[in-house]
Amino acid sequence: MITVQELLKAAQNLSLRDQILLASQLMQYVAQETQSVAAEASAQTLAEDPLVGLFSGSPELATRAEEILQQEIGLNH
Repeated sequence: MITVQELLKAAQNLSLRDQILLASQLMQYVAQETQSVAAEASAQTLAEDPLVGLFSGSPELATRAEEILQQEIGLNH
C-alpha cells in the first residue's frame, strides 16, 4: 500500500491539470466513503434502537390518544 508521502511525491511530478484532476477524484472518493459510513452508522443505530416500533399501535390508538390520556388522568384524580 502506498503512503500519503509517497502519493504526494508522485503527484508533484504530474502537470498542474493532472494534480487538480487527482485532487478532484480523491475528494469525490472521500465524499462517497463518508456517505457510505454515515449510512451504515444510521442503519446500525436504527437496528439497535429499542424505541423503534414502540409506538406501532392500532390506528384507533393514534386517533384517540388524547381522549385516552384524559380518561386515564381523570381516573387517577
